Amino acid sequence: MKKEFLLSLILGILIISANAAALQKSSLTGSWKCVANDVPDEYKNSIISITEKEGKLEGSVKFENGTMVNLNYVKQNDKEVTMSIYVEGYEVVIKGKLEGSKITGTADTPDGPVTLTATKSEKKK
Repeated sequence: MKKEFLLSLILGILIISANAAALQKSSLTGSWKCVANDVPDEYKNSIISITEKEGKLEGSVKFENGTMVNLNYVKQNDKEVTMSIYVEGYEVVIKGKLEGSKITGTADTPDGPVTLTATKSEKKK
């Protein structure tokens, strides 16, 4: 009887801990100032905005010229980040590594891979 109670208690604690972890917001949510190298000037600087709705990440990219494009998807697996966006009719897949408030990685463009860096913008108080 004591073993069953102890096992039930431990299982309950594990379930509560797993649910609490699932409810935590992703560290990706927010605005990211992105700089891409070796791309046309209109795509060099952008702001990536990521939100979380019902546990799913989504977002958009606003380029310096004011053009805004929705991300097809945003995925995070621990420190690995993957996003997809259509630019001029081509899918561009962005793969990066999250380290604190910075994402470094590459974007696979029709002209080949380009490097990029995104830095999380501080919330204005």
